[in-house]
Amino acid sequence: MRISEKLKLLIEEFHVPRHVMRHCEGVATFAVKLGGKFIAAGEKIDLDLLYQAAMVHDLVRVVDFGHFHPEKFPGGFTQQDLEVWEALRKKYAGIHHADAGAQILEERGFSKIAEVVRAHRFIHIKIGFKSWEERILYYADKRVKHDKIVTLEERLRDGRIRNAHIIKRTEEESEILNRKVFELEKEIFEKIGEPIF
Repeated sequence: MRISEKLKLLIEEFHVPRHVMRHCEGVATFAVKLGGKFIAAGEKIDLDLLYQAAMVHDLVRVVDFGHFHPEKFPGGFTQQDLEVWEALRKKYAGIHHADAGAQILEERGFSKIAEVVRAHRFIHIKIGFKSWEERILYYADKRVKHDKIVTLEERLRDGRIRNAHIIKRTEEESEILNRKVFELEKEIFEKIGEPIF
């Protein structure tokens, strides 16, 4: 599958860091593989929507990096990258990157993609999902650490550590959310008839 030219231009416009793009590519690959298994199981999945949304789900991930140290980003950065990232962090201060990205996508006419992107927030498991595409992207994102597929347990542990600065929930609330994510994994495995690692 290929990303649309319009979305490619958005990625360039927002100067998505290379390591974030590698993560998006890993999530997109995993999501499409999973979507294909759903199709084989008889479910109707819009693979193109799923792929496009996965490729831009972290379009403005820089807005809520707790430790913003571009000098540590793999692949380096330019002065223009830094200016764009700092402007984004200022404009979307206090807004989760999924919400900021969805807002941008809606403003640019990508409303269906925006819906799927908005649903990848960790807390969204509590709200629920409108489509399998939302569920699949959510789950794929929770299985790809950086650009490698890992167990759900490892990814959730890593997320807790890296996002400790923005997590404002009790241990009990976190456990309830984690349990819901594992329930989603079970639902997915039951739907496709096999675990996917």
